[in-house]
Amino acid sequence: MTTPLRRVAGGSENATMADGSAAEQVRHFSYQGYEFACRILECPAPVTEPIVVLCAAFQNIRSYHRYDEYWQDSATIVCMEPPGSYSPDPVPRTVGYEFDADALAYLLDELELPRVNLLGVSLGTAPTHRFAQQHPDRIARLILTGAAWSETMRPRFAELEHWLTLGRADEFARKLVELCVNGDPARTVHNRAAVQRALLEHLSTATEAEMVRYLAVAQRLVDHPAAQPGRISGMRALCVTGEHDDLTPPDLVRAMAADIDGAAFTTIRDTCHVSFLERNVDWADLVLRFFTDQPLTGLDYLTAVEYPAETASSLW
Repeated sequence: MTTPLRRVAGGSENATMADGSAAEQVRHFSYQGYEFACRILECPAPVTEPIVVLCAAFQNIRSYHRYDEYWQDSATIVCMEPPGSYSPDPVPRTVGYEFDADALAYLLDELELPRVNLLGVSLGTAPTHRFAQQHPDRIARLILTGAAWSETMRPRFAELEHWLTLGRADEFARKLVELCVNGDPARTVHNRAAVQRALLEHLSTATEAEMVRYLAVAQRLVDHPAAQPGRISGMRALCVTGEHDDLTPPDLVRAMAADIDGAAFTTIRDTCHVSFLERNVDWADLVLRFFTDQPLTGLDYLTAVEYPAETASSLW
């Protein structure tokens, strides 16, 4: 459970604390010619397997820095960006998310991490789900958050591709925020206005290099499904989304949980697709609780915890 990280050779950047201890490392890798990085914050006395995070779309390895304070005393944190994220030539649209899952396997081999707690966020759930199908023995616990978009979303993803192709960061940002943040005034969403402003400001000021990367992300979203058919078993699993998430609606995420033996399903109250921003403290608490085998009952920020696979089997 407490396997230390191997100090692999290759490019790395280390940051240090004032006392000289290592605060984090950024490691650089190449998988089949596509470069990627991971950010590592090593815990000296972990109580659970390393938490490996697969970044969501339009994010990078720094996007989860805000959760360090909640997780770093319990587990080593490894945050991986998709291959080709910042390469001159991004992964082409014809390549499915199996490629990213294989890159994750490569990374865990390089770091000599035989078993991990795996967290897929939004688009990061696609390779996470495939990895879980292919390598269940390497996962102690699995969380898929904001997973399972439907085919009806493809035209919305095509809109993102359209504006990115035209180089219109402002329109791209507006459309993406509409997708991710539920704007219905009849729905209560924590910190809605602040999250909308922050996302619009960040996305609408994307650099030319970021726009190239974002376009590649949007193209793969258009062409490839969130998940491939096939059950998952052999690990504790949690599928969760925002209570008011229209991009990855609760019913679809519940159905994904039903294809994972023993998986729990729940939603985070008064949030939508970016619950990790809208209720960041509660989201971080949920992740840590699950990865350290604490109960999820009695939490005021969650709706009822369900076990869809067990419910489905009881109907036969």
